[in-house]
Amino acid sequence: MPPSTRVRRHLDILVGILGFFTAVALVNTVVLEVRGEPALRAALVLLGFVLALGAVWRVRRR
Repeated sequence: MPPSTRVRRHLDILVGILGFFTAVALVNTVVLEVRGEPALRAALVLLGFVLALGAVWRVRRR
């Protein structure tokens, strides 16, 4: 398997993992907001996951 295919496969796996945790963070943030509990930390974690997912997605598209 060529190195570029291996790197692309690893990036696909990373996108999947980050996508899963981004979805979990989104659900957690929404639940906290609906309950009226403080959600700043959850929102910042969600922002971090979204930025990381976007960065990996951009690298994968190149």
